Amino acid sequence: MATFQVEVVSAETSVLSVEAEAVYARSLDGEIGILPGHQPVLLALDIAPVSIVTTDQTIRLAVHNGFLYYQRDSLVVLADIAERAEDIDVDRARRRREELERRETREDAAVAASIRKQDVRLSLAP
Repeated sequence: MATFQVEVVSAETSVLSVEAEAVYARSLDGEIGILPGHQPVLLALDIAPVSIVTTDQTIRLAVHNGFLYYQRDSLVVLADIAERAEDIDVDRARRRREELERRETREDAAVAASIRKQDVRLSLAP
């Protein structure tokens, strides 16, 4: 199967650089799958998992906002935060989520976004 280059970069570091057969992500407008030869696209990403399918594995990342750009068999994810599933501190994510749930200001958009971040981290935990 054909492949394309995938780069995932967070605000702090280069997270991943691989050849992939497919990438699945959630934009602010909904789910998207990118295969080799896809039309060029620039999307704002939601707080959600991103799955990168290579020839021998599926790499799952927690992505917290950012952009996905695909053009000519090259895909770049620029994210505020991007974490490989195996790098997520599950205990820390659980504690943080519990702390956020205890707050009285659950309607606060920042608190709701932070809870979603912890939920994404926990959904990827092995």
